[in-house]
Amino acid sequence: MEDTTIFYSSVSLLFLIFVFKLWFQPTTHRSKNLPPSPRPSLPVIGHLHLLKHPMHRTFHKLAKKYGPIFSLRFGSRLVVVVSSASAAEECFTKNDIVFANRPKLLLGKHIGYNNTTLTLAPYGDHWRNLRRITAIEVFSSKRLNMFLSIRSDETKRLLEKLSRVSSQGGFSKVELKTMFSELTFNIMMRMIAGKRYYGDDVENEKEARRFRKIMKEALSYGGASNPRDFLPILNWIDGGDFTSKVVSLSKRVDEFLQGLIDEHRIKKAGLESTNTMIDHLLSLQESEPDYHTDQIIKGLILVMLLAGTDTSAVTLEWAMTNLVNNPKVLEKAKAELDDQVGQECLINESDVFKLQYLQSIISETLRLCPAAPLLVPHMSSDNCTVGEYDVPCDTILLVNAWAIHRDPKLWDEPDSFKPERFETGEGETRKLMPFGLGRRSCPGSGLAQRVVGLALGSLIQCFEWERIGDEKVDMTEGKGVTVPKADPLEVLSRQELQLNMEDTTIFYLSVTLLLLIFVFKLWFLPTTHRRKNLPPSPRPSLPVIGHLHLLKHPIHRTFHSLAKEYGPIFSLRFGSRLVVVVSSASAAEECFTKNDIVFANRPKLLLGKHIGYNHTTLAQAPYGDHWRNLRRFTAIEVFSSNRLNMFLSIRRDETKRLLEKLSRLSSQGGFSQVELKTMFSELTFNIMMRMVAGKRYYGDDVEDEEEARRFRSIMKEAASYGGVSNPRDFVPILNWIDGGDFKNKMVSLGKRVDEFLQGLIDEHRIKKAGLESTNTMIDHLLSLQESQPEYYTDQIIKGLILVLLIAGTSTSSVTIEWAMSNLVNNPEVLKKARDELNDQVGQERLIDESDVLKLQYLQSIISETLRLYPAAPLLVPHMSSDDCTVGGYDVPRNTILLVNAWAIHRDPKMWDEPHSFKPERFEIREDEARKLMPFGLGRRSCPGSGLAQRVVGLALGSLIQCFEWERVDEEKVDMTEGRGITMPKADPLVVLCKARPITNSFLVA
Repeated sequence: MEDTTIFYSSVSLLFLIFVFKLWFQPTTHRSKNLPPSPRPSLPVIGHLHLLKHPMHRTFHKLAKKYGPIFSLRFGSRLVVVVSSASAAEECFTKNDIVFANRPKLLLGKHIGYNNTTLTLAPYGDHWRNLRRITAIEVFSSKRLNMFLSIRSDETKRLLEKLSRVSSQGGFSKVELKTMFSELTFNIMMRMIAGKRYYGDDVENEKEARRFRKIMKEALSYGGASNPRDFLPILNWIDGGDFTSKVVSLSKRVDEFLQGLIDEHRIKKAGLESTNTMIDHLLSLQESEPDYHTDQIIKGLILVMLLAGTDTSAVTLEWAMTNLVNNPKVLEKAKAELDDQVGQECLINESDVFKLQYLQSIISETLRLCPAAPLLVPHMSSDNCTVGEYDVPCDTILLVNAWAIHRDPKLWDEPDSFKPERFETGEGETRKLMPFGLGRRSCPGSGLAQRVVGLALGSLIQCFEWERIGDEKVDMTEGKGVTVPKADPLEVLSRQELQLNMEDTTIFYLSVTLLLLIFVFKLWFLPTTHRRKNLPPSPRPSLPVIGHLHLLKHPIHRTFHSLAKEYGPIFSLRFGSRLVVVVSSASAAEECFTKNDIVFANRPKLLLGKHIGYNHTTLAQAPYGDHWRNLRRFTAIEVFSSNRLNMFLSIRRDETKRLLEKLSRLSSQGGFSQVELKTMFSELTFNIMMRMVAGKRYYGDDVEDEEEARRFRSIMKEAASYGGVSNPRDFVPILNWIDGGDFKNKMVSLGKRVDEFLQGLIDEHRIKKAGLESTNTMIDHLLSLQESQPEYYTDQIIKGLILVLLIAGTSTSSVTIEWAMSNLVNNPEVLKKARDELNDQVGQERLIDESDVLKLQYLQSIISETLRLYPAAPLLVPHMSSDDCTVGGYDVPRNTILLVNAWAIHRDPKMWDEPHSFKPERFEIREDEARKLMPFGLGRRSCPGSGLAQRVVGLALGSLIQCFEWERVDEEKVDMTEGRGITMPKADPLVVLCKARPITNSFLVA
């Protein structure tokens, strides 16, 4: 309420002083034939009280009442608003020079180098020089063609990013606003300085974060809508706070841009040639140093960043919104692309010119949704007339392009999205003015049209697009210098044209190159191997790759299909490695009882070598003394009941934070839509990190945001690597073919993981030395290190932390998400669980961990979720240390063992109605739970199952107790499985949530 308080305070204080001055205007002004104006114009503020967002719509309504040319008073400043094409044309033809100036505003003074940039400079020699420079050195066809490769590369990166989150098999939900913004900023910054500040390949993350923060703050300030520009007294009343913020921002902007220039100047002096706009401008500086100063260069860069990025991103978002709302238009555009470009190659910029319908779509988007609906403000440098009305000198001119673009006198069905209107005649395009008119029109329109055309054409060519629901996407406008959508665009995407062929190319290249060399070695096994009674196997096993070509996601379903054909024990070859897959409970039991020690090892994979401290962590270490020591000490120091009880307050607090966050998003008056996957992930990571190091890295109360971002980035990358599904583990020649690129990425990740974990340990060691006591796992491990330093090394501690983070977070969050999905799909189960909670716990207090043990039905729900949707459907891979037999088949030494727990949990020989969600099965027979194996079997089973069950039980019980839950629509939640080490849902869970009365008593919303 800061601005409102200041505003009304100023009115109250100054009313008597200014009333006669502003209410009764001087005779000279009253005699002028000013455009009509709403009455009254209030003292001090004029018509500022009439301004409502979005302003172009407010002005449109006023134009209906007062005509296409009307005037307003913004404080003491006269403003004329034009809403007709004829009046706009008069302003920028007959009066073009008069209106060739800009109003002087606070932002222009402090951020725009005292109104000397191309956008803000007054009309004159200086502005003409700037315009000439940009026309030749920045936006000429020659210069734009020089940077074509940048636009092509950034567009391809966008497509590859979308390709990773979507698949040809089905639609995936994507949010496009962020992607479009990153696309335009990366294009502009690479043209300017050769740098990427968003997404992958960011050379200097600290510099990138600084840039992103500055740009976000700069774009947050409005243009002509800041009341302090028209009521200077506000700067006095608020003690100059706003001005101080703008001055601070301007200093940071200037320092950042100066840093870029100095960096390129040093490179240039060292004869290090780079082809960027800064380099070309520095060359001009050498010839005319008196004019092409650093400030001039910085001003040009600033204008390109503020005016040439968000506008294109917003236009792309509106265009995609219109396309998914009008599928027939999308279909017609796709047909044009298929006809003109085809599916054999990606669209190029040169193709856009022959795609008339695509250009019509862009024109129609610019008509209905211009990025700058009021254009950039102009100011009269002299008295003039517009539409027979007098316009005095120093009047601000606002042209409502949005209203003109929807004028029924100019356009048939003006509010409809009809690209066909631009196919009938070129005259329609001339009526558009999204880039302004006259000599101050946008010089960067050519670049904008190239960026938007290539990006939009590529999205249509490479993907299929649909709305998330039956309802059309909401077209409500938000606030901003440009006019974005109120809600970022989320749509369903499915890849149509294959983009990233890297792995496929490597795969087939390796087969082609090595076929003749390896054919006899891998096709005809040695006699000793042929004599073994190996489990049945699909034929043929191809040279080099074995059966890798059979693997389709999700792999546990592929193995289930193979088991139906080859039996519950079958074998495969992953390259040269023998793999045995077990899909029956009896065979699994034999593996982990009679052969438990034989299968107590893990296969040595690249991840374990480079990230898992050379296979020395609890999860990867070979069976032996080292592993037994790790297991013993985690059982006592990490997962014992005593230690878990010590951290109970953390689990309570993080669960309560989750409930409070949901409470803020929902209300008792009605249901609110919430996305749960992210919340559950943040819950489990925060619990684990507070237990490990006493830190929160997600949500509120993050002490060190930079450290948190670093952690989140590392964890995201670590989780993206699969377990046994990396072909380089089984076809080593791939590492040679790709130049070791994949290996280098893992080595780099391993170093970053190690540095981060070492930093945590060092921090706690320093605190411990300073007698600053903290109760975390790291502290307990450091105490052990003091007594046995030769064994409890920093590497051992880091390995334990790594296992806790990778194995103890995503597994629990995925389980909670599957459980909630099952509950909203089975409302009768949800009701029964709530009734149990009401009976055993009530509504007078929140559920606690100790309550979970007596909530038998809640535990049955968790067991049934783990049965149908085990987080690790193939468990963790095992490896045989010696020859053995399983189910009468020979299993040689060094064979990888995969147990398909997912298939065993759905075996109709073991379970009634195996595919149905029936928690009651665990109430009727207590021994049912013993048939489950979500945490593995034998001596290598998961030691953290107790912690997982506590986290899941408390979180799930709390969600059921405190909220009502429903599906978003009548259709059941899609239970399709996605890809990952754990088994996530393909689509993050989105449900309807309503707070129950208990939240009012125990939660702080």
